[in-house]
Amino acid sequence: MWIFVSSKFFKGINRVLQLILVLGSVLACLLFYLSNKQQAVLNQALPKRPWRFFAYGLSLSCLIGWLSLFTLSSAIFTWLALFMLLIGLVPFLSLILSRK
Repeated sequence: MWIFVSSKFFKGINRVLQLILVLGSVLACLLFYLSNKQQAVLNQALPKRPWRFFAYGLSLSCLIGWLSLFTLSSAIFTWLALFMLLIGLVPFLSLILSRK
């Protein structure tokens, strides 16, 4: 009985950790985009120095988090696939926000 309860508990923690890592990846991609001079969401781009370094650190910490959940190859694949998807979708944020 104890093994069954603990495995359910760890499955719940893994799902919460996956959600946190996905949200961290979204935040990192948003910071990469908003610190770019070609972004169209804000009137002025965020300063590169603090925000871009924070985005680098957040993306690397997400990779470390994925490595704690999966094997090396699947963690790197998940991290890269998620970032490719988000980097492609984040510029469309300006189209969604400009609808009024």
